[in-house]
Amino acid sequence: MGFIDNIKDCFCQNELPIECSYRAVLFGESAGYFENVKGIVSYEKEQVILSLKNGGIKVGGKDLYIKKYCLGDVVICGKIISVERIF
Repeated sequence: MGFIDNIKDCFCQNELPIECSYRAVLFGESAGYFENVKGIVSYEKEQVILSLKNGGIKVGGKDLYIKKYCLGDVVICGKIISVERIF
């Protein structure tokens, strides 16, 4: 299987791209900006779980805190170690 076929298998259903309803931008390990967030499921210093239209995002790290949460935009600061899409 080639590289393009592997990408299609990971990101496409029935040859159509899966709709991405959110945007995540990381600024090194110190901050992350997330758009189209529906809510905050849980908040701890080591993990923040955000709900999306379809699924959610799990942000792992150390000394995490929410700097901004307004109109679907969330800014998480601290040492971000991982960002994972959850369904």
